[in-house]
Amino acid sequence: MKSLLLSVVSRLGALLVALPLAISCPPQAHGQTLPFATQQQIDSVFARWNNPTSPGAVLGVVHHGHLVYQRAYGQANLARQEPLTTAHRFWVASMAKQFTAASIALLAEQGKLGLDDDIRRYLPELPWLGDTVRIRHLVHHTSGLRDGFTLIGLTLRGERHYTNANVLAMLRKQRGRNFRPGERHEYNNGGYVLLAEIVARVSRQSFAAFTEQHIFRPLGMTHTRFEGQLSAAIPHLATGYAVRYPHGQPRYHAAHFRGHTVGSSGLVTTLADLVRWDQNFYQNQLGQRRPELLQLLLTPGRLTDGTSTGYAFGLEVTPYRGQPAITHNGTDPGYQAEIVRLPRQQLTLICLANTQNLYGLTQQLFRLAEQLTPAAFDPRPAPTTPDRPRADLAGIYLEPRSLATVRILTLRDSTWHAAASTQGYARPLRSTGPDNYVNQGLGEYSYAFGRAENGPVQELRYRERSAAATLHKTAPATLTPAELRGFAGRYYSPELNQQYRLTVRRGQLRLSLYRLVHVPLQPLAGNRFLADLQGHNCLAFQRDQAGTLTGFTFHREAINGLIFRRR
Repeated sequence: MKSLLLSVVSRLGALLVALPLAISCPPQAHGQTLPFATQQQIDSVFARWNNPTSPGAVLGVVHHGHLVYQRAYGQANLARQEPLTTAHRFWVASMAKQFTAASIALLAEQGKLGLDDDIRRYLPELPWLGDTVRIRHLVHHTSGLRDGFTLIGLTLRGERHYTNANVLAMLRKQRGRNFRPGERHEYNNGGYVLLAEIVARVSRQSFAAFTEQHIFRPLGMTHTRFEGQLSAAIPHLATGYAVRYPHGQPRYHAAHFRGHTVGSSGLVTTLADLVRWDQNFYQNQLGQRRPELLQLLLTPGRLTDGTSTGYAFGLEVTPYRGQPAITHNGTDPGYQAEIVRLPRQQLTLICLANTQNLYGLTQQLFRLAEQLTPAAFDPRPAPTTPDRPRADLAGIYLEPRSLATVRILTLRDSTWHAAASTQGYARPLRSTGPDNYVNQGLGEYSYAFGRAENGPVQELRYRERSAAATLHKTAPATLTPAELRGFAGRYYSPELNQQYRLTVRRGQLRLSLYRLVHVPLQPLAGNRFLADLQGHNCLAFQRDQAGTLTGFTFHREAINGLIFRRR
């Protein structure tokens, strides 16, 4: 009797805890107004995760202000065999940026800051690097500052050191930058940490408290909060999972971001709350409730030369097949998230996942949108005759200014493959015409090769929605053992306060980490080497007038010209 009573009390307590979630989230079984065949099409996209041995995702479809379809697929916790529901909470990684940018816009509306203010007015501890970095530069990823998170990562101290305080501390030590403010668009997580710090200092509240008071509470987003760090204390949180593929089969293990940060990430939310956020873009309920706030949030920034960045206030604003489209995804260990909004159709698709293997999620949601409103989109181009594989496409293509982007083209079984680092996944490509390719499957990445008057290939123009780069074909180098040994040694970066050690092992120059991991370096012409360490990296070595090797500069995404001196 006692055990039964305890069981009843326990179940009642769990029901009372879950009740607010059930009230705030539209019932999963009601309001499904899509035709059954359309529901089946949607469900087929997520079928591989909809089983008791896999984490999964929740999906919501909003049309003309109504949640016309919602469903959960897979498990919230594999160990407990807890199925996902549409009421579960998720860590949404970089999707958080739109709320950070909205906080800046609200403070601007209140007259408490200006978008053209020098960020050092609020962050005086940051160094002067030769040009004024303005708040709008941080919003639109055009500041030219190095990414504080990447700098922390290069110290090799682990993810727990990813905190807002450490980002600020690392940026205080910088004596160089990636480019002049406004010159280029380069995604920068650390810039949004700086925005969150500005919000806190200007409002004299914690960033979490400001967003709660000025965004989440006014919109009724009662299950959304900038937690900063994941913990078991967060109620109704879906457990995140990373995946490996031994023998080609997925194997999941619990994983999550172990840092503690807000601004660039750090947000936990639900499907129902994001529906409320989405609907605010049609009738503003925030701040002074003026439509001008929405217009600001949706206006992409521009570079100094007037070129649009395609990036507004934490939102990508880029057309898709003739339709205006607003998106932003998020990926951190164990989690993925995406919102795709098509304002002319008043159609939004929201997906929150507790696994990292929903590959091509943004494009998948666009494809679902096409099925829901097919007449709205421009027709797809007619199929073209595939181009015959041309052997001279093979090689290494490097972005010449920053050295931070590479594509490596290889031909296997008559199919071209493109990798974004020396050891990275090689995507199979399909031809769309002479010297033009897209990735097989969803086709969201395009590759256009340029030749010199129908001669040899010289460059590759790569595009992924608003992101584009022109890469130059770069010759590999063959070095003798003696030449390789000439690069070996210890190199120190004062801006990182970190030493790197290069050694020669098994005929290759390698970056040796703690004498345990030895990352091979691929030599290129011009004393440059490629390394795959959590993605693409390039080391460009310098010599003095006497020919003596003095050090190298380090380059990767959001890091340009970081100096290492030879010791």
